Amino acid sequence: MIRESFTLKLSGHLFDSEDLLPKYVDLIRELWKNGYRMAIVTGGGSLARRYIELGRKMNINESLLDMLGISASRLNAQLIAAALSDIAYLPIPTNLDEVFRAWSTSRLVITGGFQPGQSTATVALLISEFLGIKRLIDCANIDAVYTSDPRVDSNARKLDKVSISELMAMLRSRTVAGTYDLLDPWALSIAQRSGITIYVIGCGKLSSLRRLITEGTSDGTVITP
Repeated sequence: MIRESFTLKLSGHLFDSEDLLPKYVDLIRELWKNGYRMAIVTGGGSLARRYIELGRKMNINESLLDMLGISASRLNAQLIAAALSDIAYLPIPTNLDEVFRAWSTSRLVITGGFQPGQSTATVALLISEFLGIKRLIDCANIDAVYTSDPRVDSNARKLDKVSISELMAMLRSRTVAGTYDLLDPWALSIAQRSGITIYVIGCGKLSSLRRLITEGTSDGTVITP
């Protein structure tokens, strides 16, 4: 059971589901009112990818394309915050100073991306480090970390538990499923230096998130510092 504060990273893929997203909103409100404290970081999802693809066709440079993705992630954060306006801090924080001010109000803090070159996973770890939070739950578009991509490798093996050092070695050899959308080396290095434990679960199963938070059991991967 996770009673201490935690950071919740929501994959942008979640925002493609009109049925599942409202259920996440309801669960977050329920958890908050039951005393669980969290900061939430949202990905950009298909909205970000669509604008980046359009921008690339118009020869927009990579930094500006990143800004389009950040804007999409912030729009997703705005959507969640609007749905949770009874408990959420508004406006959406756009940097660590604003996150700190928002956190100090004791309201639910929800953010998107911060700056070009950073994944929202990195943002989630930076926020965790800055606020002294030692648990990050990554609701990803894949249900766990695997030894290789299970979508193309039938021999891929799910990892129930793995250390950051082991995972970084796998990332260097390009054998772990997921790329920028899951966990990049910069994000992992922040978790390692600050002793943050990461729980990777699939965003498609709301029951996985509820069970992890309220019962302390994970059907995904635990990444230890």
